[in-house]
Amino acid sequence: MNKITFNWLTGALFMLAAATTISSCSDDHFTVDSGVSGRQTLWESIVTNDNLSEYADILSRVHYSKSKGNTTPESYARLFSNDQKFTVWAPQNGTFQYEYWKSLLDDGTVESAYKVETELIRNNMTRFNHLVSGNSAQKLKLFSGKSVVFDCANAMIKNQHITQPNIGAKNGTLHITDGAIEYQPNLYEYLAIAADIDTLNTYIKGFEEIVFDEDQSTQGPIIDGNVTYVDSITYISNEFLYNYMNAYLNEEDSSYAVIMPTNEAWKKAYKRIATYFNYQKEYTQDIVSLDGEVGDLSTTKRTTRFSEQEIDSMVRTFTSSSIAANLAFNTNAQFGHTVDEYAQPGACDSLRNTVYAVFKDPISATLFDGASPVEVSNGYAFIVQNYNIPDTLTFLSKRDYRAENMLIKYDATKSEKPLSDECVYYGYTDAEGEYHQLDSVLTISTLHVIPKGNSQPNVTFRLPNTYSCKYDIYVVTAYNKNAGYPYQFRAALTYHNNNSTARSTNLTVPAGVLGSGNKFETHPLVDETGVHFRDSVLVAQDFDLPVCYFNMSSDAYITLQITGVAAARSEYTNDMYIEKIVLVPKMRDDE
Repeated sequence: MNKITFNWLTGALFMLAAATTISSCSDDHFTVDSGVSGRQTLWESIVTNDNLSEYADILSRVHYSKSKGNTTPESYARLFSNDQKFTVWAPQNGTFQYEYWKSLLDDGTVESAYKVETELIRNNMTRFNHLVSGNSAQKLKLFSGKSVVFDCANAMIKNQHITQPNIGAKNGTLHITDGAIEYQPNLYEYLAIAADIDTLNTYIKGFEEIVFDEDQSTQGPIIDGNVTYVDSITYISNEFLYNYMNAYLNEEDSSYAVIMPTNEAWKKAYKRIATYFNYQKEYTQDIVSLDGEVGDLSTTKRTTRFSEQEIDSMVRTFTSSSIAANLAFNTNAQFGHTVDEYAQPGACDSLRNTVYAVFKDPISATLFDGASPVEVSNGYAFIVQNYNIPDTLTFLSKRDYRAENMLIKYDATKSEKPLSDECVYYGYTDAEGEYHQLDSVLTISTLHVIPKGNSQPNVTFRLPNTYSCKYDIYVVTAYNKNAGYPYQFRAALTYHNNNSTARSTNLTVPAGVLGSGNKFETHPLVDETGVHFRDSVLVAQDFDLPVCYFNMSSDAYITLQITGVAAARSEYTNDMYIEKIVLVPKMRDDE
């Protein structure tokens, strides 16, 4: 179960320890102030020290919590008087922001008391005994959940000097310091306090929910057949972090670098990306499916309708998630690069974010827009003035539609049912007509379109989850290994217009592509041995699909029809092997 927790105290905290646990920076001999050791509690050691009166006042006024909003009647003064073992680093008078913390308590709100408890008190204490001893350093986890270095050689905890160490008590150890240990927010907390990123913070925090933790809660009596709880423990969960961003920005033992666009940067990116989600109020189209037998087709008419409110909600949801989901990078998975290199042009050959999009040099540096990293407790924040993450490398990436999986229709009067077949590739011809020799043999499954006699078969494929943007569209084929001839074919796209009606457009051959008019051709064989090759035919360039089909039951379609005739059998074949349809999207510019 994924949780956002802050190591809240539970009932187990107040169980009597079986024995005193002592931890030090090394195995060397340590000393404890014998004048008070074993005679006073931690609270008595604090409250009787005139130089700790300010901190004692705070401890006496704050009541410990089992979860946020679940505050107990007992203060930290009482906690430091019981038998549990703690180490406390207490800032002496005049070395910490006493008036600030006092003012928070004076306003009487739960939020203010919680802030004092987590950021001051819990951040200056930990469990068990930890003494200044030896010349090494130790990483400790404070009660706030933050990790700090306890430097015995220099008698320091994080950046604070220990002015009086190892004051022993019956229930732990007290160190007096020249200031409070600074509370360092994690990335999740930093979202709420950094300037000018309110839009990002509001969006991510909008997925927060308070979840009841039955396992950690203490059951009470059963009343009317229902279990009651005397202590109800809750935690904060955030579905977006776990299920969409794949980044645990709340976890202290993680390390991420997160791009945080300013409000203006978010606004500009949102305006551009929202255009990809041009949903219509109504989608009506014939849905054709294959039911297994040759020529056995079923056709139904499907109509999908949306209200204006539903369309607005879909656009907001998909646009915002497309921006936010790609912002995080696990610093431990960046191919040996350090966080200081991320924003430096040429420093990183490639970077990969938490949803596995890869950004190569020089794009990798532009993502961070020259920003300097701000260190937080579980990573680094980069506040950027421009959202430079390319749409075409993330949600708007290239789509490969396998012909076998996307086939929805064929003309049974002109074709046998298309069959799966394996084609062996030794090389292929790209869209520019250039031949590429492969280093090894590549065997790929293709869809074999088999004509009846000398007919001209046609097949139709779904193109699901397309966006409202421009595409270059390719048909990837394999040569007919038996006939040894190229193909000649027509292609047509079926899609909706902005008025919600479906239309079909016959595609014409782009400049520089083999064929003419509306007849496309694959390249002739390169090798005379008769082996067959892969070909990539550009059937549409910068084709603007006006309507979005992302996350829809409706789709755009492409229909391919062989046009080779009997008189041209010495030049073309009407048996066709189709591997896939490829859509390469074009990113819009910011306006």
